[in-house]
Amino acid sequence: MNIDFKDKIVLVTGSTSGIGRQIAKQLLENGANVIINYGHNDRLAEETMKQLSNFKDNILLIKCDLSKENEVDNMFNKIKERFNKLDGLVNCAAYDKVLSIEDLTIEEYRHELDVNVVARWQCIKNAIPLMKKSDRPRVINIASRLGTKPMEDSVAYCTCEAATIMLTKCCALELSKYNIKVNTVSPSLTLTPLGMQSYSEEEIKATAEKNPSKRIGTVEDTANVVIFLLSDKADYINGENVNVNGGILLV
Repeated sequence: MNIDFKDKIVLVTGSTSGIGRQIAKQLLENGANVIINYGHNDRLAEETMKQLSNFKDNILLIKCDLSKENEVDNMFNKIKERFNKLDGLVNCAAYDKVLSIEDLTIEEYRHELDVNVVARWQCIKNAIPLMKKSDRPRVINIASRLGTKPMEDSVAYCTCEAATIMLTKCCALELSKYNIKVNTVSPSLTLTPLGMQSYSEEEIKATAEKNPSKRIGTVEDTANVVIFLLSDKADYINGENVNVNGGILLV
């Protein structure tokens, strides 16, 4: 999707693999300056920078564990020092461990909440002062179809993604006074490292067959919608949850 993001500054969390990397790539291809964030995997970060080497002058790479409050604060201090504004925030980082209610520990549940809910809220909060300096500020929270439709052995993730959808609505309402538009994009099962580690090959094939579109989602499917919502073409869309799932919620 060709949309001009020249001189726009966008932070994409969790952007060294999967959907986040594709969003960062498409933003860079359309002229944006992109803050690429990752938490732990230095190898993936190096691989991402190699893949995007043609855009190295437009990338600020920041290692930040989003579950740690001080590291999130430090990340935004670096963004302020480098750019002193922010036009877009894409909360894409996520964590999911498939466990039954009985097997899930309190520590595991809290960690999923920290990464998938608290960190998204903290990033939005820290972004507000920088977004007030933008003429077209946008926040996109990446959730999941599991925020709408429950699934066994995913109680923590389902809870987090449902919370993210409501977080979006609350922020859209409260931040409208600053012209900050906030929306959610909810993919279905997508061919990403996170998706592949959570499902067996048989489960993936069964999910594709069940989907009215007869396939699994791609990173491009989600990234295209995110790019649109970050653009001026989506100026009248606010507080929405856009499902990108081929129709899986219909069955």
